[in-house]
Amino acid sequence: MRDRILVPFCLVLSLTLATLHAADVAVANSDGVVTWTPAQPGPHIQGKFKPSRWGMYDVEAQLTSPAEGKVTVTIDDKKLEANATGASVKLGRFYIDTEKQRDITIDAKPADAGKAVEVKSLVFTPAPEGNPVVQSGDLSITLHAHDATVHSVNMRYEFRPDKNTLGYWNNPKDWVSWDFEVKKPGKFIVVVMQGSPDTKPIQITVADQTLNYNAKNTGSYHTFTFLEVGTITIDKPGNYTLNLKPQGPKGPFMDVRQIILLPVLK
Repeated sequence: MRDRILVPFCLVLSLTLATLHAADVAVANSDGVVTWTPAQPGPHIQGKFKPSRWGMYDVEAQLTSPAEGKVTVTIDDKKLEANATGASVKLGRFYIDTEKQRDITIDAKPADAGKAVEVKSLVFTPAPEGNPVVQSGDLSITLHAHDATVHSVNMRYEFRPDKNTLGYWNNPKDWVSWDFEVKKPGKFIVVVMQGSPDTKPIQITVADQTLNYNAKNTGSYHTFTFLEVGTITIDKPGNYTLNLKPQGPKGPFMDVRQIILLPVLK
């Protein structure tokens, strides 16, 4: 008679519950990059994803190991597709228009039938919603809210015509950036179009320079004013990034419609 191995009922129950409760997980870092991990990696996945905010994202699939093949990701009714040639696959840009839960379907087909392509996660990286910013003919540079890249869990571009602003800024770790091209360098006055019911510390960094200032109390987030916050000098033509970050321990901070760099004429 063979020996019987008795498995405690509590262990069986815990293993069963763990299997039943295995679920997709979405985690955002301080830059607003969201990593969505399905309950199980594999070549064919169906899952759920509930974003924390709407906005534009670049989507990338991470594989369990380097592989070659085709990866197709369908988020609700939009399909993203690209060829895998390594451990990650850049799938393209996707706009999330609401915070509703979405269905995700992943299908990975290997180039060699004997070598599986398995997806372990999707990475959603914040991307700009508008167009590249180029210095205008009058030498000014206007950084509109809709051209920003929002590095956030909650802050976002509010696209309603009466808003047209960067809002929902209550997380002190959320921040925003603009990439822009300078054709004729020089000295610029930095002006922020903002609305806020409070004065909160804010920081701008651009071209290795830092401007610290306090948001102006305009009475409400929907009452905007132009606030001159300092000057910067850009020494040569090229591509630059302006970062806008809160410095206080807690929000909410302000709504921002645009930042304008006005040339100082000699």
